[in-house]
Amino acid sequence: SARIPGTGMDRATGSGWRGAMGRTAMRCQGKRTRRGGACSLALTLALLLVQAPRLSWAAWAGAGIADMTGPAADVNLMGYAVPQQVAGGIHTRLWARAFVMADESPGATPVAFVSVDNGMASYAVTREAIARLDKLFPGVYSDRNLCISGTHTHSSPAGFLSNVLFQITSLGFVPETFEAYVTGIVRAVQRAHESAKAGRSLRVARGEMPRGYASINRSPSAYRNNPAGERALYAGDTDLNMTQLVIEEADGTPVGLINWFAVHGTSIPNTNSLLSGDNKGYASHIFEHWVNGDNVATGKGRFVAAFAATNLGDISPNVNGTVCTNTGKPCDEVHSTCGGKNEYCRGRGPSTDPFESTAIIGRRQAEL
Repeated sequence: SARIPGTGMDRATGSGWRGAMGRTAMRCQGKRTRRGGACSLALTLALLLVQAPRLSWAAWAGAGIADMTGPAADVNLMGYAVPQQVAGGIHTRLWARAFVMADESPGATPVAFVSVDNGMASYAVTREAIARLDKLFPGVYSDRNLCISGTHTHSSPAGFLSNVLFQITSLGFVPETFEAYVTGIVRAVQRAHESAKAGRSLRVARGEMPRGYASINRSPSAYRNNPAGERALYAGDTDLNMTQLVIEEADGTPVGLINWFAVHGTSIPNTNSLLSGDNKGYASHIFEHWVNGDNVATGKGRFVAAFAATNLGDISPNVNGTVCTNTGKPCDEVHSTCGGKNEYCRGRGPSTDPFESTAIIGRRQAEL
């Protein structure tokens, strides 16, 4: 390894993280594979990620998780802005996954990153979370070092934002949603902070998702309106990069993971009435089970895995494109309509069952 000047970090090469990569190999060992099959592809992608340039450095770090599910009935779901989409049950519980980090120099200020299974962050939620954290850890966390990031699932309770526009379909502020979100975030950060210790290592790796495997551009006609010179800078209309930060003990035992990959939390459509973490929530769920064990319930294990949102603006998990539910034909590409009406246009794939699509896209992120 070589020292990177001015950063206090080492550039490392060679074998990758032993945890998930080793499990991918073990799951595939002895199974029949076919060209393009999930198992052989997972092994290939694991090897690519292992060979990617990585950064690693020592740090004080910790990870924590807490339930933030909120009301599961009679509350509008945030994301699609459909007033008729009202909660009526739970597909998966919603979680706040927190990670705190600081370098090991005296007086270093920690940074807290919280990935939450909801539509987005909120000024009101952030402000209240900071106020409560300040009572637990006076002077430690503020708006300068606390980052709250929604996974952008479209199947979480609404009513937690302070902007009027976003409150219209939820018919105003919902105190039960707000309290569940704030409480979950604060507990997750508290657990991460109290479990943190020095001598752990942070490792960063990058990989690339195969084109069309877990995401597509939902508005290719709009992308083609970008200047030709700008489009020439990229291989396609979708960002396929995946970045992963892993927290390990000195002996290599995994503590936590933050994964960033651009894809919308819309595997589940606006006809759904169940709370769900969508594909990113599913990716976190299965990865934590791979590490903690199948007999350990989500939220109870020592290892925490967040599959967080990034630049997912026009990136859809519905990899089979759009279809008109009334005719079975593709939607109009420019207007996303069917005979001039948008009500019939739906994203589709990789399965005809949206909950199965959620699991497939989540697993594809977790396996990479």
